[in-house]
Amino acid sequence: MLLKHVTDTASALLAFKAAAGSIPFAEEVAAHFGIESPAAPQQDFGFWASVLHFEMRYRSLDYFLEKTAAPTVLELSTGFSLRGLDYARKHPDASYIDTDLPAIISQKSEMLRTMQQAVPQNLQLQPLDVLHAESYPESSSELAIINEGLLLYFDDTTKKQILQHIRRLLERQGGTWTTADIYIRHETQVVGSDRDGRWNDFFRKNNVHANYFESFDQAGQFFYDEGFRVLEKYPPEFDKYSSLPKLLAAATGEQLELLKSRGKVQETWQLGLR
Repeated sequence: MLLKHVTDTASALLAFKAAAGSIPFAEEVAAHFGIESPAAPQQDFGFWASVLHFEMRYRSLDYFLEKTAAPTVLELSTGFSLRGLDYARKHPDASYIDTDLPAIISQKSEMLRTMQQAVPQNLQLQPLDVLHAESYPESSSELAIINEGLLLYFDDTTKKQILQHIRRLLERQGGTWTTADIYIRHETQVVGSDRDGRWNDFFRKNNVHANYFESFDQAGQFFYDEGFRVLEKYPPEFDKYSSLPKLLAAATGEQLELLKSRGKVQETWQLGLR
């Protein structure tokens, strides 16, 4: 499949995930699209800061999946992630529903065929539009709903619509929802992780900055008002991030201090109905 089939930001995300070295199938997916890491990332602090962020975000969902007893996992807006393939193979007694818009699911199915990756029976690739209640799957079992990189593309009104759909699904079937999309307002170029301004331009074009939460407290109140409560927040597991040594090797003392001073801009929360 040609690189033109994915957006610039999607290709950058795939490059970051592939560089992490710990995300299942990320290198194979990047190779499928012909995506290569920058020529000299070893000295590029901004590159490794982004790699670490996306590796941490990916691992945060795995943290909760490793503890779930729910027989069915529903991942919303998966993009070209193959988390579902990895999980379904490791947990043959569980069901995994991998969803995204029809065009993405079609490309993903083609990608798996090209990569000669057989889809196990307990993995479903299913079209789903998060804005339409009727496209959410019917299931008779408790759910572990997960997502990363979804809510930040919607304003508060549309977020509430998505939350209503998820709440009704959990009211009917039981379970939890884990989202990695708790982002508070920040600028991507502050610590040099967006040196060419590409992410910042994309975020502004898609109004992403305006969709961030004002603070983590404000985010908690937002979910509470929509019928959810926070069950657990992901505790970073720095000893598990393969990209951390590469970031430390590329960074100057000043860059590390700037990164620390910025503080957290993202968290992953597991939510339940209140």
